[in-house]
Amino acid sequence: VLNDGVEAMEYLNKLKETHQNMPDVILLDLNMPRKNGHEVLAEIKNDPVFRAIPVVLLTVSENDDDVMEALRLKMNYYIAKPVSASKLAALLKAIHQLHSETGGENSQNLEEQRIRLVLAGNEHTAPIALTRLSEDPSERVRARVAENPRTPSGVLMKLSEDPSPEVRLSISENINTPEEVLETLARDNSEDVRLGLASNHKLPANLLEVLCEDENIYVSSQAQKTLASLKQRV
Repeated sequence: VLNDGVEAMEYLNKLKETHQNMPDVILLDLNMPRKNGHEVLAEIKNDPVFRAIPVVLLTVSENDDDVMEALRLKMNYYIAKPVSASKLAALLKAIHQLHSETGGENSQNLEEQRIRLVLAGNEHTAPIALTRLSEDPSERVRARVAENPRTPSGVLMKLSEDPSPEVRLSISENINTPEEVLETLARDNSEDVRLGLASNHKLPANLLEVLCEDENIYVSSQAQKTLASLKQRV
């Protein structure tokens, strides 16, 4: 553990020069002395050896400029302090696992998409970054943005018109989705989207009642089952 940005880069360079094993994940603090997290991140991403290592940026700042700078530098993860040791450990494990799953791929496009996937699903990613990611060409990235509780309501409304049924359905999994957006989805042209909503026990009862009258028998039947299940819990 090195708390100094200069010492951190010296340590990494020493590992490279002596052909030692590189770390599985690099954890940076934005406010490290001598070289801050952004400066160290820039050096890591400009090195052909270091750039393959996933990077986690830990900071007390949720300033949009900080997040966008980290996004520009292809940061993998943005975690706002304070964060518990157990949660940090879980996040580090998750990003290492995600990196390992695509580690055999050398395609830069796959690497960049992987980073966007992580950012889109991270609850610590700033709303301005999520807004940008909501326009990503990847359906999987947009679906993760749709599920992210920090995604602005205006972005969720826009995503409710996304051409992908998977993205539109993902919005219903977001605990902060406004009811007006859910109302739009309850009238969605896709039967798969409406069926997914009809199975959602977190959907407001009044919207389930609307789906009970759906022209599709499978949607209406599922909505009736879900509504009956909710009433039994009361």
